[in-house]
Amino acid sequence: MPQPGLPPMRTVLEYPYTRTTGPVIGAFLTGIRDGRLLGGRIGAQVRCPPLEYDPGTGAPADLDPVEVGPCGTVSSWTWVREPTASHPFRHPFAFALIVPDGASTGFLHAVDAGGPERMSTGMRVTIRFKEQRAGAVTDFWFVPEEDGAEPAPPVEGGEPVTLTEQPLSLTYTEPYHPHRVRFLTGLLEGVVTGQRSPVTGKVYVPGRGYDHLERTLMTEEHDVVVADRGTVSSFTEITPVRYHGQKETEPYIRASILLDGSDSPITGVDIRTIPLAEFRVGLRLRAVWKPEGERDISAFDNRSTGGWEGVIDRWEPTGEPDADTRALEEHAF
Repeated sequence: MPQPGLPPMRTVLEYPYTRTTGPVIGAFLTGIRDGRLLGGRIGAQVRCPPLEYDPGTGAPADLDPVEVGPCGTVSSWTWVREPTASHPFRHPFAFALIVPDGASTGFLHAVDAGGPERMSTGMRVTIRFKEQRAGAVTDFWFVPEEDGAEPAPPVEGGEPVTLTEQPLSLTYTEPYHPHRVRFLTGLLEGVVTGQRSPVTGKVYVPGRGYDHLERTLMTEEHDVVVADRGTVSSFTEITPVRYHGQKETEPYIRASILLDGSDSPITGVDIRTIPLAEFRVGLRLRAVWKPEGERDISAFDNRSTGGWEGVIDRWEPTGEPDADTRALEEHAF
């Protein structure tokens, strides 16, 4: 459905995958680091990249290295008109199946041809190496042979490549559900919207478009506005651990807050301005919203309840007496 003012939700799943290379792939990657393209002889064929097994029998294959290239022949290709962040170039290029000279088999790699009119099956290409190389398949690419060969710049460091790291990434977009659109639009306006079950009368924040216990649909007529203040129903102290891409460095509190007028706590609320010694279950808090033009809902998706830091600057104690903790037991998350 149309979503005025709300772009589609964009999600990125990404992590680095590190593995040992072994003697065969390790030799291939070491050759790339040193500016050479290596294949491996298995029987009468030279396979590039080299294989650790005989594809005909499945038997282990000892590395019998053969230097191939630097030129090769394109056996098939496709043109990439709109590269993504995961592609080797930010401008259009080709992916091609390339059989290096001296090899019996081809492999898929990038060709920086400048335009699709310069690509054709059977064309000749030549390899180009990056100036700085770590021993990865992204350290080189191909260009049409008429563009001329260039010697590989030397790279210091003669140790074999024994580890390789590959960033795995998946990006996808999806539209927000109608009830989510109304919830997020409310946050941009400084309003927290929930949904009241037509069966039990309980209010859920955020609404899911249905009562998950009674299995009853909830529509726009069931939307209700709840307060932007409430009670801490549970919390934990988060001590960040080191990992690839970690941006957090200091401990902080992650809390669940039962907003006034709601029967389900909001979760994934990060508290950074209240000392742990002063934080407790039953503490009454109020939201301090970010200025209207600075509110960001991009961390919310169709499923989770996190992302509050994008719209709320901080949570402050209201100064009211603590709520009865016994009444909050069923709201602990």
